[in-house]
Amino acid sequence: MTAPDGSLGFRQTLLQLLESNPPHEEKLLAEFEQRGSEDGPLYSSILYILTHLSFPETEARRHWRQIRAHRDRLREKLGRDVGTRVAILDYFVNLNRELKNPKVIEISIYERTERSAITDGLTGLYNHAYFLQALRREIHRSKRHELKMSLAMFDLDDFKKLNDTRGHLEGDKVLMKAAALIKEALREIDVAARYGGEEFAVILPETSASGAFVVAERIRRKVADHFRKKKGGPKVTVSGGVAAYPEDSEALEDLIKRADQGLYRSKAAGKNRITLAQGERRRHLRVPASHPLTLTGLGGRKGTIARAKNVSEGGILLSIHDSVPVGSKINLEIQPADSPALALRGEVVRVDRTAGREARYEMGVRLLTGRTQVLTVLSRSAASRP
Repeated sequence: MTAPDGSLGFRQTLLQLLESNPPHEEKLLAEFEQRGSEDGPLYSSILYILTHLSFPETEARRHWRQIRAHRDRLREKLGRDVGTRVAILDYFVNLNRELKNPKVIEISIYERTERSAITDGLTGLYNHAYFLQALRREIHRSKRHELKMSLAMFDLDDFKKLNDTRGHLEGDKVLMKAAALIKEALREIDVAARYGGEEFAVILPETSASGAFVVAERIRRKVADHFRKKKGGPKVTVSGGVAAYPEDSEALEDLIKRADQGLYRSKAAGKNRITLAQGERRRHLRVPASHPLTLTGLGGRKGTIARAKNVSEGGILLSIHDSVPVGSKINLEIQPADSPALALRGEVVRVDRTAGREARYEMGVRLLTGRTQVLTVLSRSAASRP
């Protein structure tokens, strides 16, 4: 028999509570009955875990009420409480007769079997089937509570070549390590899955597109840095694409398609990069920022104070009082509150006067040094999400 549709995550929560030592049945059941059906089919999930019988939720609720009444009758006749499990067994074997050949199984053994059905055997991440259920559940939750959420898709670059030159055993090791690095970069509420082959998917609840880009970029750097530092090992990189709900799509299939499109564009642009599905049409994502900077190298002027407006891996947009000639090479120094001072070198690529009484300019600076560091430092607010 198959489990009730859409209930894998809910049954995993039930299993954790049923495994508790000792299993406080009354507290468990009261807690889940209070939650109702918001997180999944309640009664059909409980009966499936305890009997491996599948019922529609309406029928399962009817059985559950009869089981509770049967337990009360047994308590009166025997002078002791037999517990929910014994009442269920007696009900389905001797009264309802749904169970023809019942077996007793330790719940922890069942839990291992149940978990193995939703995880990838090699990487330990969730498998493709569970990913689809989790994504569908998260889209429904985001729609119900008017939340943002994002999906990131990743693919190991040139993985077939790695398998061909180093062998499948080495390829498996790379897959396992990449999966571990992905998990290290995520929160507990995020869902990481092996989508298939060398492709991974990450569901980021309550996360905007800019926040998801920062997370995906963090994963890209962790993978590249790890394999670059490993002596004698393969130099592995990863490409990725990010799509966000609801701006890119509100449908599961389309959201996956949009994230895949971003992934394909990353591959086409040279690999080892992250691309948004849409919205940001520049080469790099622009993350809003607000941080004072000191500029030097402006024709003998003393340090000039400017303020960042947004930042990308390619450059910074600044707000400044004085105009600076396009083409000027400048030094920038940032002093974050929680990090050491960051020194950058850049070239002014555009200057535009802003509207208003006070003379002020927007200045675009192409970064010549410190590209990766500046994105990390100035996008901390985006990394906190949403």
